[in-house]
Amino acid sequence: MAVIQYFDPWKGKFCTCPPKYTLNPYTGCRHGCLYCYITSFIPQASVVREKPHLLKTVKREIQKLEPRYLSLSNSSDPYPQEEEEKKHTRAILEICRDYGFPVLLITKSPLVVRDSDTLQTMPAVVSITITTIDPEKAKILEPDAPSPEKRLWALQKLAQANIPTVLRLDPIIPGLNDDPGEWEKIFQILQSFTRQVVVSTFKPRADSWKRMTAAFPYLSSTRSHYTQRVGNSFYLERRKRKEILQTLKDMAHTYGMFFSSCREGFPEWNDLHCDGSAWFNLSRALLR
Repeated sequence: MAVIQYFDPWKGKFCTCPPKYTLNPYTGCRHGCLYCYITSFIPQASVVREKPHLLKTVKREIQKLEPRYLSLSNSSDPYPQEEEEKKHTRAILEICRDYGFPVLLITKSPLVVRDSDTLQTMPAVVSITITTIDPEKAKILEPDAPSPEKRLWALQKLAQANIPTVLRLDPIIPGLNDDPGEWEKIFQILQSFTRQVVVSTFKPRADSWKRMTAAFPYLSSTRSHYTQRVGNSFYLERRKRKEILQTLKDMAHTYGMFFSSCREGFPEWNDLHCDGSAWFNLSRALLR
C-alpha cells in the first residue's frame, strides 16, 4: 500500500477541502485522547510504529505525483516523541520542499518549532489543536499529549518565525469544553499570533463515546443531542451545531480572525478552507 494517499475522509459529504494528499510518517499515536477516532480502525492505536523504508518510499512515490498539497498527518501526530531522535517528519519536509509540494502540518506537539528553519524555506502551514486550556481537564481528556500551555507557546513561536499558523478548536464537546468564556481567553492569547481558527464538534464513535462517558459520566445525559449518523460517527443535532459555530464565528471576527468549520455542514460560513491551504495564496503581510 502506498504511504502517500489521496485525502478522502471516508468519502465524507461534509468535507469541502481542496484536493490533496495525506501522509502519516508514523502509525499510531500515543497522546491517548479520549475522543480519538483512529482507535476504531487502527489496531494498537496508542503504540507508535515506524514504517519500513519510509523515506525511500516517500521519495519514490512523490516523484510520480503531480505537486499538490500534502497533509501531515490525518491519522497520527507527525511529531511523536520518537520524532526527536528519528527525524522522519523533518526529512519528509525536506523532500517535499525539494519536489515542490506545499505541506499542511497538523499537530499537538511543540516539537514542530524545531523545524521552523525548514518550514521557512517552503510553502507550509501549521495547524495546532487545542481542545481546552484547563490543564486539569486536558490531563484527563488528552492524558499523554503535550500540555495546552506548550501548544500555545508553539503557535506563538511559529508566528514569530513568520510561518502561517491555524488554531484548531477541536473537538467542541457540549457539556465539557463549550464555555464561551474559555474560548474568549484562547482568542485573547492568540489574536496576535494566528489569523485563522478552525472549529469542529465532537463526532463520537462507539468506542470514543464509551471512553468519554467513563471519564466524564455526566456527559451521558448529552447522548440524545447526537441525532445524526454519518458513516460510523454521530453528529450533534444541526441546531446545536449551528449555535456553537455561530458563537465562535462571531467571536473570531471580533478578534480579527478568519473562521472555518471542519465537516460541519455549513460551508457558507467558512472564510477560508479549514485545512489552512488558503495561506499559500494570501499575503504573508496578513500574518503580522
